[in-house]
Amino acid sequence: MDERCGIFITMNPGYAGRVELPDNLKALFRPVTMVVPDLNLICEIMLLSEGFESARILAKKMVTLYRLAKEQLSKQHHYDWGLRALKSVLVMAGSLKRGSPDLSEETVLMRALRDMNSPKFVFDDVPLFLGLISDLFPGVDCPRVGYPSFNNAVEESLKSNHYQIIDVQIDKVVQLYETMMTSIVVCLVIMVSYN
Repeated sequence: MDERCGIFITMNPGYAGRVELPDNLKALFRPVTMVVPDLNLICEIMLLSEGFESARILAKKMVTLYRLAKEQLSKQHHYDWGLRALKSVLVMAGSLKRGSPDLSEETVLMRALRDMNSPKFVFDDVPLFLGLISDLFPGVDCPRVGYPSFNNAVEESLKSNHYQIIDVQIDKVVQLYETMMTSIVVCLVIMVSYN
């Protein structure tokens, strides 16, 4: 055995999709307890690294939004209010800030929060989440980004296949497009009902 070598195993008990190590394997390792990460501090540092000047205030708003969403929105298996989800939003916010330097920092973060989270919500949770955002960012107007040529292509495709053009449906296609631009893996769940 080489004493200069160490093997570490990170275990997240209760985390979705993970399985516990067998007891005989656990016995070979010394446990180390970790503390819950300080999400405010992590968000503040990431926002500062992305060039946000009001990082402390925005980090507090972001962590508060995720805490309130976790408490008030319905419990769904695919909702993630942890550090991984926060980090994705922060990276997108940094990208948006670099792409739109003329927008206020609040508008940029609000847009990133809305655009990264809205596609994953069930129908009843959308107005609740948008209400939470408007409460935390009062007076901030953040219209959706338009993709005129993309929207026209979606409408043409629907027409050519003899489908009805429904604005909500087109918006969902745009949300899928935005999600695919910012995520490595996208899972699309389609529920079909026959009346």
